[in-house]
Amino acid sequence: MQSPKDTDLTASFPSKSVSATPIPTQTKGRKKRIALVAQGGGQRGVFTSGVLDSFLDAGFDPFELYIGTSAGALNLASYITRQRGFGHHFITQYTTQDRFFNLMKYVRRQQFMDLDWALETACPDHPEGLRVENARDTLVNRTAYACATNSHTLEPNFFRMFEDDWLNVMKATCAIPMLYPKAIRIADQFYVDGGVTGAIPAREAFNRGADIIVVIRTEPVAVDKTLMSAVLTENFRGRMEKRLPDYLARLNIEDRIEKLSEFHHQLAHRLEGIRERYRDKAPEPLWQKFREMIHQKNQNGGRWLFGGDSIYRLHALTGQKLNADMLEMLTRHFQTYQDAIEFMSHPPVRTELIQLAPKQPLSSSALLSKPFQLEHDYQDGLVTGRLFVDEYAAMLSEVSTVTR
Repeated sequence: MQSPKDTDLTASFPSKSVSATPIPTQTKGRKKRIALVAQGGGQRGVFTSGVLDSFLDAGFDPFELYIGTSAGALNLASYITRQRGFGHHFITQYTTQDRFFNLMKYVRRQQFMDLDWALETACPDHPEGLRVENARDTLVNRTAYACATNSHTLEPNFFRMFEDDWLNVMKATCAIPMLYPKAIRIADQFYVDGGVTGAIPAREAFNRGADIIVVIRTEPVAVDKTLMSAVLTENFRGRMEKRLPDYLARLNIEDRIEKLSEFHHQLAHRLEGIRERYRDKAPEPLWQKFREMIHQKNQNGGRWLFGGDSIYRLHALTGQKLNADMLEMLTRHFQTYQDAIEFMSHPPVRTELIQLAPKQPLSSSALLSKPFQLEHDYQDGLVTGRLFVDEYAAMLSEVSTVTR
C-alpha cells in the first residue's frame, strides 16, 4: 500500500475554504480508466453540485465510471444528463420546502421526509426533470452506479443508473432510515440509503478497475492517524451513551431512564466484533450515572441539530427506542465509513486517488440549511471545480480511455 501524498493543493487555490489532494503523478504510458465518486451528505451535496457544474462549463468529462451515494448519486445524474444547475435547483428549491421535511411535524410523527414528491421533479415528464435520453447517450461505453444498502444484510449494492427502474434506484439511495418511512423494493429485496454502508464508495471504483479515482467529498479531508483503533471504537460507544441523557432531558422524559440499561446492553453486543479486532481497555458502563447527569444538562444549550450524531438525536426527539436493528445499522455505518477513509488514505499502489473537498466544514447541514449557507457552499464548489479543471483537465483527458 502506498502512503498518501503530502501535496496539498490549497497553496494553489485563492480560496481558503477548498482543497484538493493528492495530485496524480503516474500519467504516462497506457490509457487509464478514470472514475468519479460522489459522496452523499443531504443538502451539503450543493457543494458537489458546484464542482460538477464547473466541470460541465468546461466540457470536462474524462470519466469512464461514475459511482454516487444519496445526494452524490443525484448530482451525478444531472452531470451525466448534462443539465447544469439541476442539482443546485433541486437542493435549494425543493429540499428546503416544508413539504419535503418539516422538523416539528416529524417530531410529532405527523410527516416523514417526502422523498417521493421531491423526486417527481426528476422524472422525464416533469418540465424540470432529468433528460434520460441524454444520459443514455453519455453512458455509451461508460457506466454509472448508485449505492443502496440492503436492509436485511446491511451490505452495499450498486445499481446501474438510468435503467428501467432508475427512479426506484434513486429513491433507494436517498431513503434515509427514520426520516423516510420505508425501505424501497427493487426486484425481491428492500433497500435504504446507500450512506449507511457506502458513504464514500471509492473502494468500489477500485474493485471495478479504476486506475485513477476522483472523489468529491462534502466534508474536509481529515488527517488520519488511528483508524479503527480501540480508543476510537470506544469513543464511538461513549458518544452514543453520553449524548442520550441530554436528548432525553430536552424532552423531559425521565421515565425512560430504565430503558437505557437495555440500550447499553444492546450497544455492547453490537460493538463486540469491533472490540475483538481493536481491544484495548473496556470502559465501565455509563448508564448507571445517567439519572444524575440529566439534571446537570442545559436543555437549550449547544448546536445539536443534524450534527455528527443526528440519528441519535432524532430518535430522542421522537421518543423512539434505539432498537437492535438501528444499533446494528449504526455500527455497520461506523465500520464501513472508517474503512472508506482508510482506503482513501492508503490506496493500492497501482491507483491514483484525488480528493476534492472543502478546506473547512461546509456552512450547510444535511437538512434545514439556510439559503445563504447553501449558496455559499455552491460557490465554493464552483471554485474548487474550476481550479481543478485549470490544473488537471488536459492531463486527465489525455490519459483517459474515454475518446468522446
